Parts: sequence; structure tokens; C-alpha cells
Amino acid sequence: MRRIKALLIAALALAAFTSIAATADAALPSLLQLSTVTSGTLEATSKTAATRFFGIVNITGSGYTFALKSDFEMTGSGSATLFFTNAVLGTKKCKANGDTAGNVLVPGEWHTVLAASGGAERLFLILFLVVPTLTVECEGINIIVTGNQLVNAEPFGEEVTEIDAETGKCAGNTPAFVNYLNDAGASTAANLKSETGGVKSNSCQEVVSSLKYKTSGMGAEVMEP
Repeated sequence: MRRIKALLIAALALAAFTSIAATADAALPSLLQLSTVTSGTLEATSKTAATRFFGIVNITGSGYTFALKSDFEMTGSGSATLFFTNAVLGTKKCKANGDTAGNVLVPGEWHTVLAASGGAERLFLILFLVVPTLTVECEGINIIVTGNQLVNAEPFGEEVTEIDAETGKCAGNTPAFVNYLNDAGASTAANLKSETGGVKSNSCQEVVSSLKYKTSGMGAEVMEP
């Protein structure tokens, strides 16, 4: 996911996502909407972009739809739905429990957080949390996925119609972006895991091409805490 783009008509700021907090915190970015706006959805989709999952097994695919939702005028969290298509493990077709072959629907949550340190990273990160635990079935091989992963995003402070972000490239099972500040201001490591047959592994999800989030009828500004 190189770049996340969002349409918004009201001054908005993407919401804070931590694995332990479900409400906004003054120390973290928050999603600001006009008083007349009570909900919004940012959606990114591609039918052809390559996706890769590295973990206890490696799964590849092409095509995705990511939807991030906010239901408050100002919030620190929201629900998320990640949908991957054409997912395969070698020659085996994969699916989420209850989906059809090749389709993996991942329910979850999203928050915005700050990077634990500067460097080359932008300071604004989006954290995706898999909620509840996900089971992916690949023709007799079941993979359980838990945890969370970061996406690097745009700087703060200006109203935009497009918001850029990226997963970065996985280095084996290690994601490009690992550390963020939680709602207590402490450095925390995002950690995605996968398991099969009782054996667990650190994991990483990568979207190869750019990701462009859009919303209906809203404009946005990523606000500093």
C-alpha cells in the first residue's frame, strides 16, 4: 500500500488505533468531523494489485478492498473490513471461514497513531487490528491470524483530498514499520502472527501497488494531537 487517498468535505482527521484503546486520546491523532457529519467511510480497492502474506505459510493474491469506518464527530477508533481476492497457498485456493474459494474477508478495527521515532518514517501511522481472530482455510490447511500491523501515512496539518500511505516491503516475516506510540505515550511494537498445527510465526501483510482510499461526500484534514 504505497499511498492512501481519502475524499472528505469536512475538516477530518484520521482516527487513533491502538490494541488497548477504543476511544480517542489527546496525545494521539483523532478523526474530526463537522457537527453535521455523523459517519464516514474511507474505501480503497483494486482488482489487480498484488498482495502477499508472509508467515507460518506464504499466501499470495491479487485484488483487495479495504474499508475504514468512523461513526462519531471525533473518535479514536473505527471498524475496518479488509477483503483479499484470488488468495492461494501454492496451488491451493484459500478462503476465510465462510467465504468462497479465493476470497479472504478480514474483520477488524483501525486507529491512527504516532511513530515512536522519526527518521525516514512519516510521523502519522494507521494501525490495523484483526478482530476477532481470523481463520484462513487453504484446502485442508487452516491458518489462524491474530494481531495488528502498521501502515505509514501522510504528515499532519493540511486539508487534503488524498491521503498517502504504504505498508512498505516485508523483510521475510518482518514488516517495514514496527513501532508506534500507544495512548499512554509508550513505544509499542505492532505484531501480526499466524499459526497452523500449533506452530506460530511472526507475520507480515504487503500490498505491492499503491492504495487509494476514497470517501463519499467528505473532505479531510489529518490533525495533530
